[in-house]
Amino acid sequence: MKFFKNKFFIIVMSLALFIVIFTATLSAMGQTGPINNTLNVLATPFRYAGLKIGEAFDGFSRYFSSIDELDKENQSLIDEIERLEGELADSQAIKEENERLREYIEFKKTYPDLALTEALIIGSESENHSTIFTLNKGRGDGIRVGMPVVVSSGVVGSVCEVGSTWCKVRVITEASSSIGAYVSRSGEIGLIEGDISLKDTGECVFNYLSADADIKVGDLIYTSGLGSTYPRGLLIGEVISVEVDGYLRTKVAYVKCAVSFESLTYVMIVTDYDIYVEE
Repeated sequence: MKFFKNKFFIIVMSLALFIVIFTATLSAMGQTGPINNTLNVLATPFRYAGLKIGEAFDGFSRYFSSIDELDKENQSLIDEIERLEGELADSQAIKEENERLREYIEFKKTYPDLALTEALIIGSESENHSTIFTLNKGRGDGIRVGMPVVVSSGVVGSVCEVGSTWCKVRVITEASSSIGAYVSRSGEIGLIEGDISLKDTGECVFNYLSADADIKVGDLIYTSGLGSTYPRGLLIGEVISVEVDGYLRTKVAYVKCAVSFESLTYVMIVTDYDIYVEE
């Protein structure tokens, strides 16, 4: 009831009633011309409003059509970006694979007598303060404890445990590791050993050098093949400092390993030597 008491509603209804009565009276008097004229006058605002409403709907239609087209274009661009990213990833993977194969071939050219089995690092762990890598090759691939593990840049370590389809490698920076080694420039021989205080810096200690040993910073250290399971001539690292123990009349050299252990993905296991530590 409140709705019908609204003043605006009453005015509109009164105006409509007046128009109806007025047009009916004119029609009864035969005055159709004024009726048509009156109706046209009255209809003009509504026609104008209808025109504007139509234009508005047409504008909305074009607007939403543009949005749909933009959405389709954006989706097309997204699909193209994903395709290009996929191609880039594939290209990068192929590039890395080619680089790895190139390094493998170059290593084989340098050491043609070594039989190598390539392996993927599938895990890394710390065991009694030692860094251990797990590889995806094992007893079924002919892997045995003591076999050297290398990459193109140098010595990684040696196999310390073997399973049917996996093996574990202890790197040369560990305290339990030792390798017979020599200085490439002078031929001085000694023993490369891991040191728990240096492992995080990727360094080893070159021990058992005489006080007058010819060794200096910048010398390259290689495996000697003596007293160890490593073949002769594999790069271990570079001397970064030399200290003299006047009391013991010996020298100690600190060697930066040639291999960056943190960035390793693939390694090579040397399998052609028959001097190994049995399980």
